[in-house]
Amino acid sequence: MTKEEILKKSQSDNAGKDIEDLDVQRSAATAAYFSSMAFCLLVSILSWIFTKTVNVQCWVVFFGMLSTAFFVKYFKLKKLHELFVALSYLLIFICLVIVYVLQLSGRFENLF
Repeated sequence: MTKEEILKKSQSDNAGKDIEDLDVQRSAATAAYFSSMAFCLLVSILSWIFTKTVNVQCWVVFFGMLSTAFFVKYFKLKKLHELFVALSYLLIFICLVIVYVLQLSGRFENLF
């Protein structure tokens, strides 16, 4: 292939995609993950200070979001690492949902 053919193929492959926009989206997603973890920690600490209990609702949402994000990455990239991370986050999510349901039913009133 000539240089011009390679350039045309690259342009057609990247049609409608702005590299700078993709980089900004990636950094925004990373910032969102870390800030949501910080917010969950803050809510958990404040809940513990004022009520001596930890409500796991925000953690359920956080780990549900992470497992979904890594499953999407796995399906798009087909990398085994992404699948393992997604399954790990899914396992944590399921455990937290169980704890949340037990809290709602009154069985974990003083434990968490």
